[in-house]
Amino acid sequence: MVAGHTFPEIEKRNPQFPAKDPRMLFRSLGKGRFEEIANEAGTAVQEPHNSRGCAFGDFDNDWRSGYSHRQFERAPSLLRNDVSGNSSWLKVKLIGTNPIAVRSVGRVVVKTTDSMQTQEVQSQSSFLSCNDFRLHFGLGQAKSAEVKIRWPSGDWQTLANVSTNQIVTVREGTGVVRPQAT
Repeated sequence: MVAGHTFPEIEKRNPQFPAKDPRMLFRSLGKGRFEEIANEAGTAVQEPHNSRGCAFGDFDNDWRSGYSHRQFERAPSLLRNDVSGNSSWLKVKLIGTNPIAVRSVGRVVVKTTDSMQTQEVQSQSSFLSCNDFRLHFGLGQAKSAEVKIRWPSGDWQTLANVSTNQIVTVREGTGVVRPQAT
């Protein structure tokens, strides 16, 4: 998460109101609980910025989501996630049939024996920012998952026993297609 004052000149008039804030970084502990881990993430996260928007995505295709943030009156920052782990994951890329809709392509529900997660593809995620259109699901130690997709038409599509640790591309009305450039 990012923050910063709307008026960068506020600090000159009222020094008690800083225009810049440090970034915030949280780790999910499950069951709706989170812990702040910005202090563990290094100086790039800890130093104050006047930020406006934040977007997440796997920009280097290493299965770990990094993030970019839009700063006020400065170039955007791109922070890479180099945390290693052995947890399973699944990315779902949707290709809808409506060429006019701007990324209005659906809701995805991923179920494993231990969890259920829901995400939607959205055309924007924060001020002047847009997340990776591929939806990323962290799946713990699961080896497979059931994937349900609700397309904008209202139709549901179910994929059973999808192996983890891969990018699955699904075309509306067709099903799983060969992965294209990610």
